[in-house]
Amino acid sequence: MKLLRWITIVLALLIFYQSFTSVGADLIEDTCNKTSNFKFCVSFLRSKPGSATADVQGLAQIVADQIQINLKDTFSEASKLYKEATERVIKECFQICSEVYAVAIDYMNGVLINLKSKNYSNTRDGLSVVYGDADTCEESFHEEPVRPSPLTKNNNDVKNLALIGSEIVLILG
Repeated sequence: MKLLRWITIVLALLIFYQSFTSVGADLIEDTCNKTSNFKFCVSFLRSKPGSATADVQGLAQIVADQIQINLKDTFSEASKLYKEATERVIKECFQICSEVYAVAIDYMNGVLINLKSKNYSNTRDGLSVVYGDADTCEESFHEEPVRPSPLTKNNNDVKNLALIGSEIVLILG
C-alpha cells in the first residue's frame, strides 16, 4: 500500500513538473514569435536560468540584465584596445567605441529603472539609444580607411539583445 502511495505521489509530481516547465517554454516561444529574431531570442532565453519560469516582464528583465553585462564588457574591451592601439585610425575607432559605450551604460541604468517601474515607453527609447551606440561603434570601423573591427561580435550581440528587448517590452505595453 505504501508503495502504491509513493508511486502516485511521484507520478503527480512528474506531471506537475512537466506542465509547469512546458508553460515556461511555451511563453518563451510565444514571446519570441513576436520578435524579429525568433531563433536568437529563443536560444538566448533558453540559455538563461530563471527564464523557463519567468513571465514576460521577467523575460524582459533577463534581456536587460544581459545587455548591461555586455555593455560593461565591451566598454572595458574597447578601452583596453584603445590603450594598446598604435595606429591612429584604429585608436580613434576604439576611442569612439569607448565613448559611446560609456553613454550606453548610463542609458542602460535608466532602462533598468524604467523597466522595473513599468515605464515601457522610456524603456524602449533607452534600448533604442543603446542599439544606436553599438551601431555607431561598429560603423566607426567602416569609415575610410576601413579596418576590421575586433568588436563586431560584441556590437552585434548588444544590437540583437537591444532589439529583442525592445520588442519584448512592446508586448508589455
